[in-house]
Amino acid sequence: MAICIPVNLPDRSYNILIEKGSLANLGGEMIRLSLGKKVLLVSNPEIFDYYGQIAVNSLEKAGFVVSTHLIPAGENYKTLDAIAQVYDSALAHRLERSSTMVALGGGVIGDMTGFAAATWLRGVNFVQVPTTLLAMVDASIGGKTGVNHPQGKNLIGAFYQPKLVLIDPSVLKTLPVREFRAGMAEVIKYGVIWDAELFQQLEDSDNLASFSQIDGELLQTIITKSCQA
Repeated sequence: MAICIPVNLPDRSYNILIEKGSLANLGGEMIRLSLGKKVLLVSNPEIFDYYGQIAVNSLEKAGFVVSTHLIPAGENYKTLDAIAQVYDSALAHRLERSSTMVALGGGVIGDMTGFAAATWLRGVNFVQVPTTLLAMVDASIGGKTGVNHPQGKNLIGAFYQPKLVLIDPSVLKTLPVREFRAGMAEVIKYGVIWDAELFQQLEDSDNLASFSQIDGELLQTIITKSCQA
């Protein structure tokens, strides 16, 4: 079942869409937003190997002209040098003010793509497609973007809201167990500070340790309530 959570802001309101299998309909969802035809899809090699072609095929089927830019995985690549390479790709593929940068990945890819989108041509469209549980329940929402400085994390950045956050829980099947647990820790925090009912659901669950062990309906509830928080 598809769930839509509106994020109502004075400026740049957007929707969070949560639905199993929705990655294959990324292009259709973006068409509804009346975005320009050029798209730069930013990801890392591992995630792109799993899901990049699904995203690209969906975008191209919807009529978008798609180019890709891959950034190696890891916090140590969250730098201005890596952002400069995203700019190089944007220039090479002639992105315009109406164009869109799509972040396909975890929090690092989302932060970097958002910052690049906020600063290229003084702001182009931006879409978040998070592929980790932590990014789904936290990093992809709220408009925080940025990169690290040698003297500290996230010292360079901007608040820049996406046009859409598209969450497909089924992509979590390839997420390492350690990363799934990191996201679940954030979910438990939401339960403690905001949602007693969610916390009770977590306590009543037989196992929350991995994607393969958690009930699919509960997982969608967890993501939905965390996004609402």
